[in-house]
Amino acid sequence: MPQYPTGPPICGTDEDPTCKVRITSATDGPLLVVYGYWGLNILSFTIFSIYKIRRLKRRPVEPFVVTQIHSEAAASGRGRKEQIWRGEKSEEVRLPLEEQRNLVFTGYKQTMFGTYCWSLAILTSVHWMALWMVLLLDTYNKCQVRGVDNLCFYGNYFIFGTYNFNGVVYFTLWWLMGIWYMAWIINRDQVQNWFRIPCSLSEASVVYVWAPHQREILCPDVSLLVRQARKLKNLVVSQERQGLSDTLKILQTENGTRFVLFQGHRFSFDGDSLHQSHFQVGSTYAAFLEASGGLSTMIAKSRLEELGPNEIPFHAEPFWFTIYDELFTLFHVYQTIMYFNYLYLAYLFMALLLIAVVVLSACVTIYTRRKSQLEIAKISEYRTDADVLRSGRWITIESQKMVPGDVVKLRSNWVLPCDAVLIKGFCVCDESSLTGESMPVQKYAAIISQDGYEPQGRGYRHTLFSGATVLQAGTCPSDEIIGVVSATGMGTSKGALLSTILYPERMIFKYDEELPIVFLCLLCYSVVCFVISLLFQNHNGQQSIWVTKFAYCSALFSQTVSPLLPVALEVGQLHSVERLKKLGVHCLNPKRIAIAGKIRVFCFDKTGTLTKNGLDFIGVHSSTRVDDRASFENQLFVLKNSRDINLLTMRGLATCHAVSRFGDQFVGNEVEVKMFSASGWDLIESVHEYPVVRKGKEKLTILKRHEFDHSRATMSVIVEDSWGVIHIYCKGSFEKIGDISEPASLPEDYLRISRDHALHGCYILGLSYRNLGKPPSREEILSLSRDQVEDGLSFVALLLFRNELKSDTRVAIENLKDGQVRPVMVTGDNAQTGHYIARKCGMVEQHVPILLGDIEQPSGRVTWSRMGEVQDSLEPHLSTEDLLREQNKGFKNGLLELAVTGKAFNSLCQTEMMTKLLFYTRIHARFTPEDKVRLVTMHRDQGIVVGMCGDGGNDCGALRAAHAGLALSSAEASVVSPFTSVTQSVSSVVDLVREGRGCLHTSLACYKFLIIYGLTFSILKLACNWYGVIACEMDYIIIDSVAVLVLGYTMTLSQPAKRLSKERPTSSLLSPQTVASTLGIWIMNIIFLIIAIVYMKNLHGYVPWPAKYSLGNSWWTLGDNWEVTVIFYTVYSQFVTTSFAFTFGSSFRRSVFLNQGFFISWVVIMFMVSCVLLLSENAFTRSFHMASEQFNRPNPENPVWRAYQDAGGLPSPPMVFTQRLRLWLIIFSNMVGIILWSAGAIDGPVAKLLARRFPSKSLEFLT
Repeated sequence: MPQYPTGPPICGTDEDPTCKVRITSATDGPLLVVYGYWGLNILSFTIFSIYKIRRLKRRPVEPFVVTQIHSEAAASGRGRKEQIWRGEKSEEVRLPLEEQRNLVFTGYKQTMFGTYCWSLAILTSVHWMALWMVLLLDTYNKCQVRGVDNLCFYGNYFIFGTYNFNGVVYFTLWWLMGIWYMAWIINRDQVQNWFRIPCSLSEASVVYVWAPHQREILCPDVSLLVRQARKLKNLVVSQERQGLSDTLKILQTENGTRFVLFQGHRFSFDGDSLHQSHFQVGSTYAAFLEASGGLSTMIAKSRLEELGPNEIPFHAEPFWFTIYDELFTLFHVYQTIMYFNYLYLAYLFMALLLIAVVVLSACVTIYTRRKSQLEIAKISEYRTDADVLRSGRWITIESQKMVPGDVVKLRSNWVLPCDAVLIKGFCVCDESSLTGESMPVQKYAAIISQDGYEPQGRGYRHTLFSGATVLQAGTCPSDEIIGVVSATGMGTSKGALLSTILYPERMIFKYDEELPIVFLCLLCYSVVCFVISLLFQNHNGQQSIWVTKFAYCSALFSQTVSPLLPVALEVGQLHSVERLKKLGVHCLNPKRIAIAGKIRVFCFDKTGTLTKNGLDFIGVHSSTRVDDRASFENQLFVLKNSRDINLLTMRGLATCHAVSRFGDQFVGNEVEVKMFSASGWDLIESVHEYPVVRKGKEKLTILKRHEFDHSRATMSVIVEDSWGVIHIYCKGSFEKIGDISEPASLPEDYLRISRDHALHGCYILGLSYRNLGKPPSREEILSLSRDQVEDGLSFVALLLFRNELKSDTRVAIENLKDGQVRPVMVTGDNAQTGHYIARKCGMVEQHVPILLGDIEQPSGRVTWSRMGEVQDSLEPHLSTEDLLREQNKGFKNGLLELAVTGKAFNSLCQTEMMTKLLFYTRIHARFTPEDKVRLVTMHRDQGIVVGMCGDGGNDCGALRAAHAGLALSSAEASVVSPFTSVTQSVSSVVDLVREGRGCLHTSLACYKFLIIYGLTFSILKLACNWYGVIACEMDYIIIDSVAVLVLGYTMTLSQPAKRLSKERPTSSLLSPQTVASTLGIWIMNIIFLIIAIVYMKNLHGYVPWPAKYSLGNSWWTLGDNWEVTVIFYTVYSQFVTTSFAFTFGSSFRRSVFLNQGFFISWVVIMFMVSCVLLLSENAFTRSFHMASEQFNRPNPENPVWRAYQDAGGLPSPPMVFTQRLRLWLIIFSNMVGIILWSAGAIDGPVAKLLARRFPSKSLEFLT
């Protein structure tokens, strides 16, 4: 069987005179029909454009703008944030979105002519593919498939008759099709609107909405190239295309109300304006209690008409749209256009293989996307029945028909379908899926008052959040637990949290901004190579028409500017997600993993995060009176000896809490549960009566509770004993109890003793008391304001809890510090306990003094004093200015650490002094949830990548504000932060940072591999064009399917290093180290390729390839020569070795030898290459067209050598073993050089030299 194609015979020639060619010239009938269709398109689109322009001149249309203004008051971090939206001709409303921005709405309407033009445009998009199929049918009709060197390389050209005419058609069609699809994809959000007429909103059938991206650039200090690229982008790309845009169909209710849904939020039309559909039940507790009568049926229908159903309007998109949206992107269109070029160049099977890989990759992406959408839809499409009060009657309705203001009856084991305010009774809820807090939370009825309702603040204990589970409603099934619906749909807490998943903030990494610059540089380089390639093809004397030369040159673009570059930076993240999952860390946003690799500061909550979840209540330190002066008892009393504890203290332990009963266990704040459980009293609750605590015959009734308030740092209760005497108990931070208690009731050493307990690791609360006697009525007592209740109190005792470290905390903190990650503590506890934990966990060294910044009374200024028992020559109180002036060296050398209270922190923020002290402050105490968010944000504002670790609850806001929030929660489905550790271990932080660094380093390694692939492949193509040769089919198969796909994929399997190093991997594509690594190897590869070519030219028996006898379009005949063997296998070995060098292992990843998938693949490939190069001629080597075969033998099969001999040329010998062995040694030397440069120089001396020459511009601070 002949090695090369022997047919088919060309249609219309002497080879096949019976075959009739369909089209012989550009003016034949079928082509005239195509021209006519193109002309129809141009004419139709031109007429429509003229009509549209003239109409807009007569009736100009202005977009409708809605401005979103951020409300600071809502940024508490638990649940949704509220913003004020003001739209033209619409009243002020509040929406649960994330940041300030403008939404621009433009109305469009259909016209018959516009619809015709749109249909024509769709038909034209299809017709390009049809024409391409006709061209391919002409190119490959009746082609032969007889082996690796005869894989359907050409057909009989029965349509266009000749290769030349077929080539002209290809060139024209390729350009027109490419321009059409690229223009469509660049403008795809607006293509259909171009065929619509802009109009007023009242006339519109669809609206086009634009909003700026919600994003953050993670590297404020960028290179000059990036700054210039930003300017160029703003010049070239309109502002409209730099935001988020969508075309929305205008929907209509049964009653004719027109509306659209944007990011789940409903906008209703009012003539030529639109407004956010929203209803606020009330701003005070009294307003909610006034709504206890329920809604009338008419009002409920009216609100449902305006607000829409109580659902999160997210549905899995149609499957066809998923396919369209995934495949019709700039990335895939670019790939397709390039692969169409391969299809034409007779690489049919190779192109089909590459297309199959792309389709397979797209199918995996589509499957993953579809699966994710179905999971989210399953969560959001929750439906249940609800008992609501309508027109004075309790009725059961579908939850979708609930509206704000509805009065709803709660039941046990019920997942809430809405947000509501509890106005009667109490219940126990599980909010772990919303906050990550694993402990059940007690909710109780709001009390009539004019206090402002803050669902995420003081009203939290009265608010029921959508998505939470009511574990227990009341104490028995007959209890009537009532709530008023405050929000439905996307306005609920569940809607806000799902919104962060569906519409996340986009974080722009350094390589995101640099990748377009790299593409532009590669594009310019490709243009240069294109020109050089044309010159080389003209030089080598090969017989080729201009279309063939163009096709060969254009292939340089797809090989140099690899379509896989964006994928290379992200594919490793998918493996990281799975590895983290095995370690108990679940990830919602894979891109945040690479961001975690750049973390420089990690903030930790204390209680439940650094310390164990359980607090041991160790006893009380009571106050007594000696010589009519208050003083502490000489000993600490534990509850086992409760007879020694005075009655006031015992009653306070039994009543001053918000504990509730859930079955046989107590639920509520863990501190309070421990305290009450240790008291030995019993809790009796009833919906219709006040809660009662009882021990023996003694009974105390809790008439009123003031829930713990972060801003006040207290909680209080009003209690009535069996004799009708009223008692007030108040507990809170020992500092606050000291402030509100009567001075005469405080021991002189109150602060010293309290702080001493804290310094020994105790969590401390103060307890105070007041006796109100027998009042005329309960109503008089219950009408007291909170300020009145918590006034005139007498100190009773300190309540002490033991706060111990988790077993792995110290090791985790040490690992982070060794890895140059600065751990800081941010806690709601006091500074002294923070001091104890910080020293015990190694966050602060034992010998390093700590200065505490606090508000000095009565001056109100921030002063700094020494913490701990050891004193030195420091002044007892320093001003902030003196501190910065006198202790600057101590800060920079790590000889001094700072702690700051929440009050001092907020005071320093007002003067911007906190910014100067930010990276010297280790302990942040008495911080509210808002303070925690502010601290994280301050680090972000300094350009620092910051992480946050907490156990949910009060940490929710900070977890979401951080670049990488890690919630310690048993709830895998928690959406409180990007990462959740179900092991609830601080070591998960180390795992996350390790994985982040490894992932980032792997991404950069894959990127550099593809850059080297493109650059080196361009040199291969240029060298081949110089000689007029082309590698055979098998050579390209082992490049694209083996080298790129197999090695490129297995590179991403490298695991992170076991320990954190002192360096962080670069995230820059243009950093000196990245550029030196890439260009150094590329230059080395060029040098060794030149050495190999020079070696070849000096070999005995070498005969240059006679290119002048070859045909450029018969590329399968151009690989039978020594040039291809030397050039291809030198370059191929460079590809393979580069992948090994970039996977070699470093400070961030484990050794290449531990990546078994890659290492085995690499060994197998190198062994195969060596065998092909060194073995004597056999069937296996012949499939690769190795020079061990005598190509230029007598009577050669190759037509080029045959023409050479016919012209008087003499046969030449094959490349003997010794010659091939010396070539292998050159290749091996190249391999050693690449590995030494990458693993030795770049990761060693060169890296240090570059670090000194180009120092980092980022902030420097001690860890």
